[in-house]
Amino acid sequence: MLTDEIDPEWETDVIALHEENRRNVRMGLIHQFGNEHHEQKITDYSALGAAPWSVVDRHNLFMQQIRDSFAFGAYYPALVGACALGERILNELVIRLRSAYGSHPATADVATQGSFSNWSLCIGALFKWGVLDDPLATQFNDLRKLRNRSVHYGTHLTDSNGRLDALHAVLLIQQTVEALFKPHGGPPRFIPGTTGHTFYSLRAESDPFTSEFMLPASILVSPNFEMTYNAERGQFDVFDDDTYHEEFPELTDEEFADHRRLPRRSMHGRLGEGT
Repeated sequence: MLTDEIDPEWETDVIALHEENRRNVRMGLIHQFGNEHHEQKITDYSALGAAPWSVVDRHNLFMQQIRDSFAFGAYYPALVGACALGERILNELVIRLRSAYGSHPATADVATQGSFSNWSLCIGALFKWGVLDDPLATQFNDLRKLRNRSVHYGTHLTDSNGRLDALHAVLLIQQTVEALFKPHGGPPRFIPGTTGHTFYSLRAESDPFTSEFMLPASILVSPNFEMTYNAERGQFDVFDDDTYHEEFPELTDEEFADHRRLPRRSMHGRLGEGT
């Protein structure tokens, strides 16, 4: 709403609605962050783009605090907060996954410590385990450089409010979180051909990262399930066919996608609640 350009070819009522929505967003931000220097705050909020989509909610609260700090104009807290969250995520990844890679040669260097301040050690282990690919390892390494530049004394922040470094750091941690924890995508992690929903493949279920972080935030369903929004709780209720497995005890990924495209059958039971 804040950054989309209005196309003069749009219908008059569409343009009017877009302008009204933009005004409402602006007023909401002014109410949230205060009237003083509100144009700069709106500019800063827009520069952050959309918040990362992560199903691992333990990062979302801290990410929101970092984004709020930047939008409020507290650039240095946003800068060091983004770097600290990057270090926290690296520590969490290594500590929670290292037992799954106990026999891997790269595990020896990270096998016993309770915490890590050496980013390169963590990045190297996670890369060799296959948890991080080249782009993610590079993003973490770029964030490491920003962390060292901002925490240790140097002259680069002299006569600077830190905005450019802070924006770089926040965008980096946002990209990293979304790339790691996003609940959508394609093979090999997700089953292709399932428009509207995403499902983890059989291969992905045995992946240590997926089983440790993603599956606990997911719901096991048959191809014959439905979701309805519960406005009172602000969540989706998930209803599954509890007899489906009796007729189809095992399905390949391709068969699951094929069955998902079939017309829904009547429901026999309720599975549970998800978000």
